[in-house]
Amino acid sequence: MDGRTPEHPLPVDAAVSVSPVRVGRQGIYDRERRLVAFELLFRNHGRASAELAEGAEQDHATSQVISATFGDFGVGQIAGERPLFINLTRGFFTGALPVPCSPEQVVLELLENVDVDEEVLAGLRRLRAQGYRIAVDDFIGEESRLPAVALADYVKIDVEAARDDFDRVLALARAHNPTALVVVERIEDDELFDRCLAAGADLFQGYGLQRPVTLEAVSLTPSQLVCLRLVRALTGQDAPLHEIEQLVASDPALSLRVLKTVSSAAAGTKTGVTSLRQAIVLLGRQQLCSWVVLMLLGGVTSVDTESLTLVLARAAACARLAPRDADLAYVVGLLSGVATVLGMGEDELVDTTGVAQSVRAALVDRRGAAGGALRAVLAYEEDDPFVITDAGHAVYEVSRAYLAALSGAMVTVSSVLERP
Repeated sequence: MDGRTPEHPLPVDAAVSVSPVRVGRQGIYDRERRLVAFELLFRNHGRASAELAEGAEQDHATSQVISATFGDFGVGQIAGERPLFINLTRGFFTGALPVPCSPEQVVLELLENVDVDEEVLAGLRRLRAQGYRIAVDDFIGEESRLPAVALADYVKIDVEAARDDFDRVLALARAHNPTALVVVERIEDDELFDRCLAAGADLFQGYGLQRPVTLEAVSLTPSQLVCLRLVRALTGQDAPLHEIEQLVASDPALSLRVLKTVSSAAAGTKTGVTSLRQAIVLLGRQQLCSWVVLMLLGGVTSVDTESLTLVLARAAACARLAPRDADLAYVVGLLSGVATVLGMGEDELVDTTGVAQSVRAALVDRRGAAGGALRAVLAYEEDDPFVITDAGHAVYEVSRAYLAALSGAMVTVSSVLERP
């Protein structure tokens, strides 16, 4: 692994419901100095070093970063059609943790701090049988790692750590696995490149060839992804109840909140709610959409009440101003509020959720009755009466609708945040 401390600090003002995914990528070159692969370098936010934590925390961090990286960037965006080397901890090789990517374009690197025992060796054989390529990282001739070298497709040698022992380490790797490609790490200049080239190395990596490039994107947590999928289902006219039920059931926290809400509300039956499907029907699509937004904004235990009130008030005001398209207007106002709170562009949020074209037209292009209602409500929030009039609404009409919506939103938020 040839990563170093990132030069640029992580922004600290990110919205609470999104987490920046920040990774490094460094090229791997062949004997002709042609770019042939990349290594993904993990950046552990909040630490001075690019190194990850130890033990279970390291496993958790690695799993999150890999999943988010592949979910937010995609292998093609990171590596094009070239192989992508990924550092993994012990749990991924023993099967305790799932490898969250298919084998076609990745090379799994066995880190130098992973003890090569029978459990790890069994895992390496299993992963190879599934089609994964294996790289032994930072090999400097340790006898205990030779069984892993024998199973590898790549052996990476840290030339800086090997120092004068480099030629012996390379020969040892060749002796135990003649078919594996030898990758030399920490190539700092042309002289070192030429020396390793003459020694017979196959591939090369280091600052002398390419400094790591940092990639960054915004990642949504799994619960938030469920919420966004629910928004998509709830905004479509044809989404069947079983699809909505399945999505709600996929998030235990959301399922529990829906059941508790309906069970304690006046809408509940006298005999109590007996199923998640019954709770969803009793709650109704519009109210469920509101709960989804609460989850999307970070959950009901540590949420900004002002943000929740803004989102729900904007949604309800839009619905009041477009009574013939109330459901559509509510969703449009809801998504507009989410975009505001998360600091996302409305077009970006639409692309993320994949909502219906009618929602996109109203939200992004301000078209139709729902789009005009949203334009008027946003103008009211900005105290711009001329835009309100231009949107086709009277100022007093928008004021009345917004104040009523705000009152209802405050009651909703208060009930949501009330502890059981």
